Parts: sequence; C-alpha cells; structure tokens
Amino acid sequence: MPPRPEKVRHVDRGILLASFAGRVIAVCPKCGGPALVTSESRWAVPFAPTHARINCLRCSFQVEPREWLGPVTGTAKSRCPNCGLKWLKKETQRRRLNSRASQYASVACPSCEKITKIPIKWTQERFGSPVDPVVGLPLWLQVSCCGHTLWAYNGEHLSKLGAYVAAGLRERTANKHWSMFSRLPKWMSDGKNREAVLSSINRLDRKLTSVRPKT
Repeated sequence: MPPRPEKVRHVDRGILLASFAGRVIAVCPKCGGPALVTSESRWAVPFAPTHARINCLRCSFQVEPREWLGPVTGTAKSRCPNCGLKWLKKETQRRRLNSRASQYASVACPSCEKITKIPIKWTQERFGSPVDPVVGLPLWLQVSCCGHTLWAYNGEHLSKLGAYVAAGLRERTANKHWSMFSRLPKWMSDGKNREAVLSSINRLDRKLTSVRPKT
C-alpha cells in the first residue's frame, strides 16, 4: 500500500525550471510527432541557448533553428510628452512575432487625455507557457487539467513534478525566488487537486513511453 500523501515528504532544494531546458520534447512542425529540441546554455539564469537543434523522433525532420517561433510580449512605456504628469503604459501578447506586428501603441494619457504613439519593445516568452524555451514550439507533453494546461519539458521534469504534487509535507531549503516549485501555479500545489494532477501526470508518463528509450 502506498504511503498516505500527508506522510510523503518533499524537499525543495532550489532546482530551476531552466535546468530541464537543454532537452525538451516538442511537437514536430512537419509531422506533429515528438521532436527533441536540444541546446546549450552557459547559465540557467539567464538562459541563453546556443547550438540549438530539432530532431524529430518520428519522421526525418532535422533543422538548426535560427529564429524564435513562440509567443512574445510587447511592452510600451513612456512619460506623457504633452503634460509629463503620467507614465503611459501598454502591454500586448502575440502567439508569434511577424512583420505585421505593430511597432507602436496608441495610449491615452489618464491626466490630459492626449493620445500618443509609443514604440513597442517585443520580448520572447521563453518560460511559463507550454512551449519549448529554445524555439517556441508547442510542448508534446501537455494535457488539460483542472481547467488549465499541465505541461513538462521531458521525462525528468515530469517526474520531479509528480514527486512534488504527491507530497503532503513540503519543505524549502534554498533559492526561494528562482525555485521551480515556488513558481508553480496554485492549482497544481492545492491538495484538493492532487488526485487530478497526479492522474494527468501519469497520463503524460504513459505517452512518454513511446519515446523514452531515445530521450
């Protein structure tokens, strides 16, 4: 009989999400199967991938990607040039950056109501969503759970998530700000969702068996 959740202990030793980013299973852009996205980064933070490569584990697709294909966030910020009393701010998201993306945002000053065009700075959203942090392809290991999306980069990442969710006793020893577990959404760590989350993790683990020998 497995131990009761309240008796299972998990110690957060400050592991970073970027620690799993060097080998990620994403969706192949050619056949839709599992593709291994590999890269190197001198540091986990900041994560700056080099020598990126995509190798499909189902078809013959192989490529060394040169551009980001995932979501981006555009931020515009400037003090009002008319009255100077207020900061003008606007943020927008796009699934992918392309030539049609706006380079300026029109923002109305809350003080003088003057509308001003402000340059937008686009940044890549590498972490925090179900896309690989190297290229931005959708993750192959993702499933709907509790009204949200549960995802993992690879088998090791999935296993670490399972160990954390299964534990009723959770301790944190270091790196509180950057730790992967400290940044998990509340619905994943909520005890009332434990059974549903573990069921989804097991579902992804079964899906992983088809590629595990190669990853």
